[in-house]
Amino acid sequence: MKNIIKNSMLILIGTFGMISCSSDDENVDTQKPVIILNQPLDETEFHFGENLQIEAEFSDNVGLASYKIEIHSAGDGHTHRLLSETEWFHSESHPIAGSPTYYIAQREILIPSEINGEPILEGHYHLGVFLVDTSGNEQQLFIEIEIHEDH
Repeated sequence: MKNIIKNSMLILIGTFGMISCSSDDENVDTQKPVIILNQPLDETEFHFGENLQIEAEFSDNVGLASYKIEIHSAGDGHTHRLLSETEWFHSESHPIAGSPTYYIAQREILIPSEINGEPILEGHYHLGVFLVDTSGNEQQLFIEIEIHEDH
């Protein structure tokens, strides 16, 4: 009887050992997705009231899940401008339906001239694109743009 119990225990331990060494661990996706920003180019100048055209190509080895576009002031908080000027911040997120491995995102964003009656701060802004694949891997890309009044 003791031999049957010992043999049963050895079989159970061996089975659990084989299960824990599954080859599924080798198929974990750790590769980040890829962003190619076609529009706008780094250091492009825009004016208040204009539409900012964004075109980006996304790709991944397994599948794409979502992306986010963010625009915020590149200033360090030190300014000699009027205190009534407002830093513009824009953020939008979009799911990518069907988990494709390639996707072209095209967005059009209106650059406001004021927020709540206050003029927008002119100058350097960061435009960021964030991309997440179906495994949760994230890639991000930033460029600088200039936003000014049209003189």
